[in-house]
Amino acid sequence: MKQELPVQRIEVVNPEDIEAASSIYKLRGRMGTTGLLFTVLAFTAPLGVVFGFVSVNISFGIGVPIAFVAVAVLMGLFAMGFTGMTKAIPRPGAFYTYIREGLGRPLGLGGSFLALVTYGFNVTSCIVVSGIAVNNLLSAFLKDVSTPWWLWSLVMFGIAWMLSYFNVELSAKVLSVILAVEVLAVAIFDAVIILNGGPEGPSFEPWNPATLFTPTIGVLLLFSIGVFNGFEATAIYRDEVKKPSITIPRATFLAVAFLGVFYAISAFALILSAGTSNAVSAAQADPTAMMPDALLNYFGAFANQVIAILLVTSFFASGLSLQNILSRYTHSLAVDGIFPKAISAVHTKHGSPHRAAVAVGAVLLLVLVILVISGGEANALYAAAAGVAFYGMLLLLCLTAVAIIVYFRRNKARMSFWRTLVAPLIALLGIGFALLTASFNMELLVVGDPLLLTVLLLIPYLSMGVGIALALLLRRRNAETYKRIGRAVD
Repeated sequence: MKQELPVQRIEVVNPEDIEAASSIYKLRGRMGTTGLLFTVLAFTAPLGVVFGFVSVNISFGIGVPIAFVAVAVLMGLFAMGFTGMTKAIPRPGAFYTYIREGLGRPLGLGGSFLALVTYGFNVTSCIVVSGIAVNNLLSAFLKDVSTPWWLWSLVMFGIAWMLSYFNVELSAKVLSVILAVEVLAVAIFDAVIILNGGPEGPSFEPWNPATLFTPTIGVLLLFSIGVFNGFEATAIYRDEVKKPSITIPRATFLAVAFLGVFYAISAFALILSAGTSNAVSAAQADPTAMMPDALLNYFGAFANQVIAILLVTSFFASGLSLQNILSRYTHSLAVDGIFPKAISAVHTKHGSPHRAAVAVGAVLLLVLVILVISGGEANALYAAAAGVAFYGMLLLLCLTAVAIIVYFRRNKARMSFWRTLVAPLIALLGIGFALLTASFNMELLVVGDPLLLTVLLLIPYLSMGVGIALALLLRRRNAETYKRIGRAVD
């Protein structure tokens, strides 16, 4: 009698089913497009950008509005390949996972360390500037009050640390309210000045593409790209959103479009407030005074006090968003065994990376204590940290663009040639140009002597080197952990 062998049933597994599989390491949440959009936009601190950075852009040329539009198109091209990766690779980890899939495990781990350092410096700059913002707020109401910046930095950091422990949807609600108020404030500012026309009357010269072609075009585009940081963070919340293959791409493109329009219109209004022919010279004379002068001239002294309040909440929101991002990168590395497994646990009630959040907060607290003990001047500390974060993000975007191109050349996908090669290649060229400009103009990002600039410039590369070296060590001594790099399946 012929014995029948058991038939093994082979099933085709849908990526969405993989995402739905239960895991003790899987984060939980039900954010929709709006919640995710507001969460990542809060990272960019739009009010802080308009108040403190747009005037710096204007000092390099009047074509800032059209520059923001151009950069939005460039970032949109990057997002095409980036969101393509979110659909092709249904795993969390974002940059960490995508670089690993495109360029291999060593560079993947190097990219994850680069991301940690980049976001770490970013949140450090935010913690410092939040203390400065509170001091400025106090001085706007009480002229003779002087308090240490680090005291308020500690308070605001502590609140954000606490919120990062809970489900991301709680943070999303807080961030949504703060972002809505600051966007409304800037929209009112823009509308009043544009309708007024400024001292020289309406002018559309800032929208002329020819205004971009000046000797400072590289620096102008560099600073314009810098304020788009944050839109890429959508992918890190993959496990915490509804229908990630739809929600993440949608939120990413909406974030890029919003930032492009928001910054372009705000820059146009700020230029009109000083007069088209006078805007560049006014920004070069004192970029920090450009926005306050506009508020005083068009809205009165009370407006400066209102903005001082909103700047505090804006920087707080940015710090909270960044702590959430860092917690999730740390969680991913702990799940893979790169960091201690103990911090990879997910809260049974909140579905949050609570232990990773506690660990990240503890490290940031130590950094804050070191900065205070060092006795460094607050503005210098903030600028140095922001400069490293800015440079690191450019390097990270370039590395990811290369990974996207390589991955889709190796793996066939039901996506267009435009999305998998042309768009990311154009983005790589544009962001690479900005990276080169930054490398040769580091003194524009950080004020300091040549030795300090060199050290700061090397930090992102050193962080990558440490990650690569660790991956190579794991390949020799711990093959199982090495295989899991990039949130790969055990």
